[in-house]
Amino acid sequence: MAVASSAYKKALSGESKNKQVLLKIDRVTKKFDETVAVDDVSVSIHQGEIFALLGGSGSGKSTLLRMLAGFERPTEGRIFLDGQDITDLPPYERPINMMFQSYALFPHMSVEQNIAFGLRQDGLAKAEIDERVKEMLGLVQMTQYAKRKPHQLSGGQRQRVALARSLAKRPKLLLLDEPMGALDKKLRSQMQLELVQIIERVGVTCVMVTHDQEEAMTMAERIAIMHQAGSPRSAARWTSTRPRPAAWSANSSATSTCSTAS
Repeated sequence: MAVASSAYKKALSGESKNKQVLLKIDRVTKKFDETVAVDDVSVSIHQGEIFALLGGSGSGKSTLLRMLAGFERPTEGRIFLDGQDITDLPPYERPINMMFQSYALFPHMSVEQNIAFGLRQDGLAKAEIDERVKEMLGLVQMTQYAKRKPHQLSGGQRQRVALARSLAKRPKLLLLDEPMGALDKKLRSQMQLELVQIIERVGVTCVMVTHDQEEAMTMAERIAIMHQAGSPRSAARWTSTRPRPAAWSANSSATSTCSTAS
């Protein structure tokens, strides 16, 4: 197996003296029968970071996200969150929430009921639920729409509600599956920046998957570019102020270049 360049390893390992590693993906492989969907991936992600997995169809980015959520189990490798091995934990035991591309809002529930749903499932007291729902409505600027049903909202408003529901449980890790995929082109640029502002205000660590390079570069601090068979071969890293990025590429002959990331 070819060895990745030192700059590439630093980019994927998230090397920093000032930030704590929250999520560590350690040599994770996923096979479906004989088909390799994710190939020997190692990535470290910092507390409070927005990290993007960028790639086309069949690159393994969504499969990797599903393994983080607990919907799929790795064939090989381990996943650590805040120092705890969560590889074998079911989704409901992980302090992780996922915002789906379709938003998956309950059509028969109001905005506030959708946000409260997970909190009720967890058995929180009514006063605590009401307080968190109020907090989330304010955070995403949807207080005036609390009683409306999803079909009465615009695409951007539905996205805000889905984000509020995901954040209401105060997860350690937020997963975004093609967050702009359900929006028309006109709304995407506006919502990209709005989503980043909300996530950074809360301070939650975020991993997003997207096929859109512009979206990844607008929203994320670092990017892993996923190629066929789930093998990231290049990475970009820049500061949260998002100036022009610096990019690194690993040896083009590498089979799985991020396997050497520390």
